[in-house]
Amino acid sequence: MRLPVNVRRACCKDPILKLRTCIFLLFLLMPALLQAAEQTAAPGMVIRADVMNHDAASDQIKASGKVEMIWQDMTMTADEATFNRSNQTLVARGNVHLVKAGDTLWGDQLVLDTETGRAEMENGHIFMAQGNFRADGRQVAKTGDDDYALRDGGLTTCDAAVPSWKFGASELDVTLEEFATGKHVIFYVKDIPVFYFPYIILPVKRERQSGFLFPKFGNSSKRGAAVDIPFYWAISPSQEATVNLDVQTKRGVGLGLDYRYKLSRSSEGSLGGYLIYDNNENKERGQLVQFHKELFSDSFSLISSLNLTSDRNFLTDYGEKSGEYNRQYYDSRIVLTKFWDHWLTSAQTIYTQDYYTGSNTTTLQRAPELSLYAVREQLPFIPNLYFDLDLLATNYYREKGTDGQRAVLEPRLTSTNSLFDGRLNLSLFGSLQVRGYNTNRVDPGLKDDQLLAIPKAGAQISSSFSRIFDVSFLDLQRMRHELVPTLSYLYVGDKDQSSVPLFDQLDRLNAQQTLAFSLASHLGGRIAKKEGAAEYRNLMTLRLLQNYSLSGSRTDLLTLTDDSRRWGDLTLESETWVHRSVRLLADLRYSHYDHRISSTASGVEYNDLRGNAARISYRMVDRQLDYLEGATSIALTRPLYATYTTRYSFDKHDFLESYYALEFRHQCWSVTAGYRERPNDRAWTVNFNLTGLFGIGNSPTGGAR
Repeated sequence: MRLPVNVRRACCKDPILKLRTCIFLLFLLMPALLQAAEQTAAPGMVIRADVMNHDAASDQIKASGKVEMIWQDMTMTADEATFNRSNQTLVARGNVHLVKAGDTLWGDQLVLDTETGRAEMENGHIFMAQGNFRADGRQVAKTGDDDYALRDGGLTTCDAAVPSWKFGASELDVTLEEFATGKHVIFYVKDIPVFYFPYIILPVKRERQSGFLFPKFGNSSKRGAAVDIPFYWAISPSQEATVNLDVQTKRGVGLGLDYRYKLSRSSEGSLGGYLIYDNNENKERGQLVQFHKELFSDSFSLISSLNLTSDRNFLTDYGEKSGEYNRQYYDSRIVLTKFWDHWLTSAQTIYTQDYYTGSNTTTLQRAPELSLYAVREQLPFIPNLYFDLDLLATNYYREKGTDGQRAVLEPRLTSTNSLFDGRLNLSLFGSLQVRGYNTNRVDPGLKDDQLLAIPKAGAQISSSFSRIFDVSFLDLQRMRHELVPTLSYLYVGDKDQSSVPLFDQLDRLNAQQTLAFSLASHLGGRIAKKEGAAEYRNLMTLRLLQNYSLSGSRTDLLTLTDDSRRWGDLTLESETWVHRSVRLLADLRYSHYDHRISSTASGVEYNDLRGNAARISYRMVDRQLDYLEGATSIALTRPLYATYTTRYSFDKHDFLESYYALEFRHQCWSVTAGYRERPNDRAWTVNFNLTGLFGIGNSPTGGAR
């Protein structure tokens, strides 16, 4: 680029003056010199390049050297380019890149019609950031805003130069958010051809979109060979559904549904189910699962939850979730709740399917059940005296057996006091439980109508002692230890209740005078962090509880009641964080009379938040339950993960359930192989997922399936 004549003449005089003048003039002219490499080619279009000129005869702008064109929301770069103003056509060559909204089209040569947006690229490649779609072809044509045509090309969502998988085709037409159709398609794993399809349709979705998901394959000793074909339906931005066609060689063909919706922040729910004509049973069998939550206001809500099966053995044959196949009962309920500052009321209906009884005709149902609770509130003009109230009215019904109505009213007064400058805390309470019954189909020994009034009273005194220790152990800087001893007394009046029906535990309130002593120990620590503020964490909570019966009957839900045994079980409850990744839990009850642990629910949990987790727990209730449960998830390597869960019953001397799964996760695909063992059933499944094409969601969760 040549300098103006006046500048060159000035630079030819005195050398010192010439140098100073040239530098000064160059600074003045720099913006104009730079603008010479930028030109507005059309309205809204700017072209920049190292060298640029305009051929007036053909009305073409030719640019070379770091060419950049900006047009609307599109940017194009190339080694050289020619723009024809008359027909609005751009031809670019050499390292051509066309970028629009994060998507990129690049190749050797580009022909672009700037009016229609249509483009053709030789040896072209396409990358769409959302969904990570990648396509290439000997010829790539952009035929519409979301339409592409490829010749001798392929499609994948993998990043590698040699992708883990791809679909190659002689002709491939792609419409974003819809489908890709191809002729003479070969599915490759790496560079190895695996399957050939004369014609194929693939879902290509960057957003949620309807389409078939990858089938799930399996085999079961109860159901035979099976294939589960899911179809995902994006109904609207707030609704979606998955429909499953489940083919089983031993049972028949089943249909599953999982419908989910979120109509607003205050209205959401789901509806799921499974239906099959069972060839073994020669009848239709199924399950219905529903949930809905509606918030009419901040203080008024409705929740409905349905769990219904066609027969008592449906979950045994078709339940897939852990713990489903041997479930004892299922509750369905509708609950309406309203609360105010100091009052809460609810109305609910509960229907129970009991799978352990011979027939559900003897199972008690509750419809309706009304409750009213007065939250503890201080009485006016009386310091430290509070009032609260519980009111529960239930209608019990069943086809066979005693049913009827029961109302429970219990007003309560509580006094709280702080003694010796807060060193001791004393609370006293007194209440009267009033129960009224209206009984139908009365069993021998029961009365039709009856009213009971049972007084209750109690006292509790507690204190707190704490101390702070400065320590230096690993990252632990400071510890706080607190001891809370508590002594309480409970009195329940003696009243004969043998003439009222036994609907639930409220119908048998044992007369008693019981002393209880507990000692709670809380240990917390201040943990130093490499960056940022220190972290305060609970390290251990330990609680010992012992009760003694002065008179009456001792009640314990986990052990049998024995009037002749004054001492209750010694109870230990603890939660200990050995490390931020390791937690120990314990609930032990020791019998002084049998000199053994009468019940326990204890375990250990580990989670390093990097894909490795494990837990093991043991639960035993004397003469009722005795089993061990364990689970682990291990990141064997970065792409390979293993999962194992099991439950073993010591009283049945058999495994209740074991499940093994191995998952290989890749950037653009994954496969999960699972094997499950249950009594009288063995099953395995294989589930594939090609990222972006399959695997939008899973099989419906309609309870069993």
